[in-house]
Amino acid sequence: MKPIFFILTLILVVILATGCTDKDVTSPQNQSEATPTSVSSSTISPEELVIFVESAYEYAQIHGQEAALKEFNNQTGQFVDGELYIFAYDLEGNTLALPFQPKLIGTARWNNTDANGVAYVQNFISTAQSGGGFTQYLYIDPADNFTVKQKTSYVMMVDQDWLIGAGFYNSQEDVPIGNTEQIS
Repeated sequence: MKPIFFILTLILVVILATGCTDKDVTSPQNQSEATPTSVSSSTISPEELVIFVESAYEYAQIHGQEAALKEFNNQTGQFVDGELYIFAYDLEGNTLALPFQPKLIGTARWNNTDANGVAYVQNFISTAQSGGGFTQYLYIDPADNFTVKQKTSYVMMVDQDWLIGAGFYNSQEDVPIGNTEQIS
């Protein structure tokens, strides 16, 4: 079953990459401002997104949940890189890490939906529990005055109790708004 998951992931990554590789925006790493670097559309490839989340997974495995969440919530830490930042949820939809919305830490977001009615936290959880993968939804962009934009995220389980993810904002032409893609 792992080869099938790998092949499906690779196919999805290639499909997503075709719409995400021709942007010309540069962003400095590890921003010290209170918001990530502002970009109109992402220059981050799906492969880079997966690598970023997997590096956070490795950090959590080595340092444990408490230290990892402290680092994930650090706006100037190693898991804030341009527009990328790590978010984390437990399986009840409680926010564990969201560095640019610290007031939401500890809040239950299970029933939150985007403007199209997508229950994005529930999608994070089901996607992560199904082996990890990509999901799409509308979300506020802290780098652009908290404007609602289309976002693609990659999520994965850290252990049986919590998940992590990160995402990039898409231009309107890249991916149809409101679609949720999951890899099982």
